[in-house]
Amino acid sequence: MKLTYAQYVKSKDSSCLGGWCLFFGPEIHLKREALARVRREARDPNGEEPSWEALDGKGLEAREVLNRSQTGALFGGARVIVVREVERMDGEQQAALANAVEAGVAPGVTVILVSGETGDRARRRSVRAALRRAIGEHGVAVEFARLKVAEAARWAVERAEQLGKKLEPAAARKLVQQRVGTGLGDIEMELEKLALFVGDGGSIGTQQVEEVTPRLVEEDVFRLVDAVARKEAGRAASILRGLLREKRESPGRILWLLAQEMRMIWGTKLLLESGWKPGQEPGEETAALLPQDDAKNALAQFARKPWLAKRTVRQARALSWSEVAGAVQALNGCDLAMKGIQGKVSDDAVALELLVVQLCTGLEMGVWGSARGER
Repeated sequence: MKLTYAQYVKSKDSSCLGGWCLFFGPEIHLKREALARVRREARDPNGEEPSWEALDGKGLEAREVLNRSQTGALFGGARVIVVREVERMDGEQQAALANAVEAGVAPGVTVILVSGETGDRARRRSVRAALRRAIGEHGVAVEFARLKVAEAARWAVERAEQLGKKLEPAAARKLVQQRVGTGLGDIEMELEKLALFVGDGGSIGTQQVEEVTPRLVEEDVFRLVDAVARKEAGRAASILRGLLREKRESPGRILWLLAQEMRMIWGTKLLLESGWKPGQEPGEETAALLPQDDAKNALAQFARKPWLAKRTVRQARALSWSEVAGAVQALNGCDLAMKGIQGKVSDDAVALELLVVQLCTGLEMGVWGSARGER
């Protein structure tokens, strides 16, 4: 049985107990919640805890898991075997597990394989397709995908209720969209801070979110690029100075984020020229031209943060290909100058301000002008 996390939570017939189960996907916080659910379900009628064993997938051999899966708890009751980061098991060992899934487990035994995937295709190892398929056919496979904004906002409201607080819907959206993103671990951490801030009986509104939770640096960088696209040099410089004054990120990190935004615009322009529209899947040839690293892939980022699509499309349409190319060259020149490789710059903050001026006006900065057009 293959399920999403939402289906798993709602279904009364999808318990993992008494067989093989696979938890995969990038949302780690939901996996922890699912494991807590299994532990509760595995308690006996008197509330006694199950026999619970956790194994690390790195270097783990299939026979160790299979031997345990065929042996019940020593003193009776439920036995749960959890293999964390199962994707780190050798491919042959994963194949051996896949071949054994159909045979089942001993009475009262549950085997849960948990992946530690980050969602970054360029860096992660994956659970082998054969193992996913075998558990999907003979057990329960649950996917823990990153939540969309609306889903994460609803989760935040529900979690705030568990903390005894009322989180206003508008505040939940601001928290997710402009402050911490859709990662549930980050959301929970900020909710705990907000709950302490408002005190007993207090509700959490947009004002409290603005006062307690810092704006995402990425959000300010997006506003900076938006100002660049509109050729608003004064506004762009003001946003940059705010970032530097607050010292939330180093100049080098801000430069990297600016480069990331330009990659998104480049990828979005490519998609638009192929006839793509937000919410659609592009053709295979167009998708193949985008970076394989999810962090640099516009489609992957839009899937994680759907609200980015409309804003990035607007920026992509505002900038011509020559302006995007010029921006990339300027970013490269600034990077080389800040590292002391080419050009001269004694203050990284000043270098960033000069970069913003060049991006808005097209005036080439002499400190790294020689980098223009070089390969």
